[in-house]
Formats: sequence, C-alpha cells, structure tokens
Amino acid sequence: MKIKVNDEIVEIFQGAKVKDVIRSYSNKEYKKVKKGEKIIQDQHGNMVMPNGELVGDEEFFIVDKDN
Repeated sequence: MKIKVNDEIVEIFQGAKVKDVIRSYSNKEYKKVKKGEKIIQDQHGNMVMPNGELVGDEEFFIVDKDN
C-alpha cells in the first residue's frame, strides 16, 4: 500500500500502523516522534497517534511539536 509522508511516497505492507510507515520513511524522524520532539499530522493538520491503523492513500507530515 502507498502512503505519503512529507510529500514522499512510501510503500508499506498491508496491516501496517502509522509508526511503521514513519519508520520506513525515516528512522531518525521516528526516533524524534518517540522522544516527543515531533508529532505526526494528517493532511488536515490533525494529530495522528503512532499506533493508528492505515487503510492506504493517507498523507502524513512530521512536524515540530511546538508547531
């Protein structure tokens, strides 16, 4: 399945969670999310939890927590 992260397409396995696609996009960014330095937002600006389910064709942005 294809998920867009920071305007980059990431291929991920069916049944993956948000944290899996973030880790596939960038392990460095995933670590910042885990530490609470950054958060994950959807295309509407809503915060997304790392354990959230994926259905395909979502779009996420990794942004600074204070943004």
